[in-house]
Amino acid sequence: MAMRTTICMKNYCKVKTKNLLVIKHIILLISVVTLVFSSCKKDVNTLNVGFINPDSTFNSNYETVGLQAYTCAMDSLATHRQSLYILGAINDPVFGKSNATILTSYSIPAAAASFSLGTNATVDSVVLQLRIGNDTTYIGNLNEAHTLKVYELNEKLIGDSIYFSNRNYNKLPNEIGTANIKIAPNDSIPNTYINSTVKIPPSIRIKLNDDFKLKIQNKNTFNSADFYDLFKGFAIVDESNFNTNQGGFWYLNLNSNFTNLVVYYKNDTNRLRAEFPILLGNPRYNKYENNNSNLTQPLTTRFSPSQKRDTCFLQAIAGTKVRIFIPDSILRRLISTPQLAIQKAEIVVKALGGFSTDIFKIPNQINLLSTDSLGRSILTVDTYSESFIYLGGSVYNGEYRFNIARELNFILKNLKEKNINLHYGLSIIVPNSTVGSIFQTSARRVVIDAKNLKLNLNYSVIK
Repeated sequence: MAMRTTICMKNYCKVKTKNLLVIKHIILLISVVTLVFSSCKKDVNTLNVGFINPDSTFNSNYETVGLQAYTCAMDSLATHRQSLYILGAINDPVFGKSNATILTSYSIPAAAASFSLGTNATVDSVVLQLRIGNDTTYIGNLNEAHTLKVYELNEKLIGDSIYFSNRNYNKLPNEIGTANIKIAPNDSIPNTYINSTVKIPPSIRIKLNDDFKLKIQNKNTFNSADFYDLFKGFAIVDESNFNTNQGGFWYLNLNSNFTNLVVYYKNDTNRLRAEFPILLGNPRYNKYENNNSNLTQPLTTRFSPSQKRDTCFLQAIAGTKVRIFIPDSILRRLISTPQLAIQKAEIVVKALGGFSTDIFKIPNQINLLSTDSLGRSILTVDTYSESFIYLGGSVYNGEYRFNIARELNFILKNLKEKNINLHYGLSIIVPNSTVGSIFQTSARRVVIDAKNLKLNLNYSVIK
């Protein structure tokens, strides 16, 4: 009996084990089938088409399309909330003369309601100090001296106003400070006062004249209620007159603790210094001026919207932008294929060789914008759903690449379904950053090889 029981138990265990293996195989088979069917399901929204047959087959196609491009004048830019502000003058052999001026107000020390120099105060000197952004945000020749002048503004800048780069400003006629300086963006500055020396990060320092020094001394006590009536702000202007291939721009950080009006003074009890800061809330803006009339062939004669150009000119600081168009014949041909899905659309922009030097460097980043029916710049469709890394625009081996798959799908969808061509052109610009932008303010420029400007397409024809 013991032997029979053992044999029966062994047979039972074998049968049970075999059944478990069968069940496991069935479960595995069901999982594989489910995974295959779920992975084969078409994502219609991703392809942006509404006519995909589940039994269709795909033919992947690749082609390169030539694009039309021309140069046009850049619109004015809002420059009242930048991360860095540009100061300087340059004479570019390709783009002509350009100038960047800073207009800014400033505040009472420590943002207090009032401030006093004290009894019998005498002002020793007054210095306007402007922190340089960093050593990489400079364009031009560091060995050339610039003539910088400071004027008092004769108007109040309003804090909640939008100030554009082409806005003229009102200033008093006589400068209150002049400096002929070469800038060393890597070097700190030793500053000695009352037998104590401290090092200031790389900065531009302009000593203001005795008239302004007396204006500070005579006021003595400053109240926030009437401060801007008497001290409206400064216009900081580069009045250098450079020959071709001379000049440069600096990028200044007006939000730095080292950017301020420094007043050195003494009263009955102490020798002191007071800092009148340029705070984040102080209104300020950049004014840009571009003049290419000195060129043998001015930019204004080098572009026309009526024809494609082989060379285009892209300039920052509200200089020029490049307009790009996908030929209508290409758009019509693409929609003539009934079941076509754009998988990738990439615009390749190549910098023309020979125009990037140590003095005139090409931008690290450029931006691509779309255009509405009124000619205004708007964001591309891709911008709303994709990261900056996907959108592209960074330079690599002299090329800039942009992804516009969603933008092109949007154009083709409207052209096919509504017979409306919403392609009003694309614009390439050098970014002019605002606070919080990932792009730094730039004064660079680039000459574009428009002859080889192209659109790379990957698409599938669904059969």
